[in-house]
Amino acid sequence: MNINTVIESAESVVQEQLRKSAPPRPLTRRHALTLWSGDGLPSAVQVATPLLLDARPAVVQLHAGPQGLRDHLRAAAFRVRATLPDVALWVGVAWDGWVDEVTAATVDRVIERVYLPAAKAARDIGAELLVINSEAAGKVHPKAARLLACVAIDRIRAECPGLAIGHTAYDHPHYHPEERDHGGKIDPDEEGYPWSAYLGGAQAKAAGVELPKSGPVDLELPQRYAAPAKPEGRPQPMAGVGSLQRRIAGSRASFARAAALGWIDPAVPVLSYVQAHHVDARDTAAVGASQPLALWAAPTRLDDHGRRALRVLCAAERGELGADLGQTDWPVITAWAQGRVGAVGDGQWGAKSTAAALDWLRERGLDGDGRFGAELLKALQVWS
Repeated sequence: MNINTVIESAESVVQEQLRKSAPPRPLTRRHALTLWSGDGLPSAVQVATPLLLDARPAVVQLHAGPQGLRDHLRAAAFRVRATLPDVALWVGVAWDGWVDEVTAATVDRVIERVYLPAAKAARDIGAELLVINSEAAGKVHPKAARLLACVAIDRIRAECPGLAIGHTAYDHPHYHPEERDHGGKIDPDEEGYPWSAYLGGAQAKAAGVELPKSGPVDLELPQRYAAPAKPEGRPQPMAGVGSLQRRIAGSRASFARAAALGWIDPAVPVLSYVQAHHVDARDTAAVGASQPLALWAAPTRLDDHGRRALRVLCAAERGELGADLGQTDWPVITAWAQGRVGAVGDGQWGAKSTAAALDWLRERGLDGDGRFGAELLKALQVWS
């Protein structure tokens, strides 16, 4: 039996399961790991397979350009499912490459040739979510980017029913504004990054801005990247503990400002996209204890801190977090527990963490002295 026959057989099983399945699980309830490599999707999956076996993430996002998805997504999805049979799949698509070719006369042809094949490939593997990765070209060609987004979102929804659509880009909209005049209030002109094309709501519609007829995307994934910039000719430094929390706080404030200006509908769910490299594992674990995260990206952009954080987050999500993960992960496990109870996630359990744990237990009517150990760790994984 050749590989194509095996893949087609697996796909028929997936489609049958989809027909019988319950309504989709909420997209913002689980951690997601992105697989990406400059060497292509087959290489990314092959190299990352040992990590998938080790961490067992509930969600895996397969990221590539449209042609890479068209040519390799089926086989990549089969291999990931062979490794993790219960995994949920998301698909990330690099979006910017053809924006400069888009006009009113060409948009349908570009979508048919480039973007719909990628979306249909995601649909055919039973993916939950297609994530549009759109950044720099949206600022350089704002009119074309808006046209592409509006038409493509409607076409994908019409031809791939059941496939949710996400958007990922900058995490501080006011650093990359949609509007630059009259205080930034939304209007129909084309000045900057077209946030409202993906995320606009009633204010944008009332202002006469072109929007997808089917509504905004289903999930926004701002790239809340905390790693410091890499100095010229020197290694990239690590972010300190607390950097990720500060980055997310700043991003949320920027999104609130953009919502007030009408660029963004605050009703669109948000899931933080964070780095799996050069961010302290304790920081990622502490943040991930209180909110799901999408991690960028294995195997290419993954270091030991990213690996350790991923293992702890996925184990906790399954309710399997314990000392058996090893001594090197214990500070990360401690930081995760601190994040759960609302303490500072520095990996050192002291009096403030004990007090926060006591409050957490009492709020839920649970017994305990707040000291960190197996009993508290179990409770933290069971109770929301």
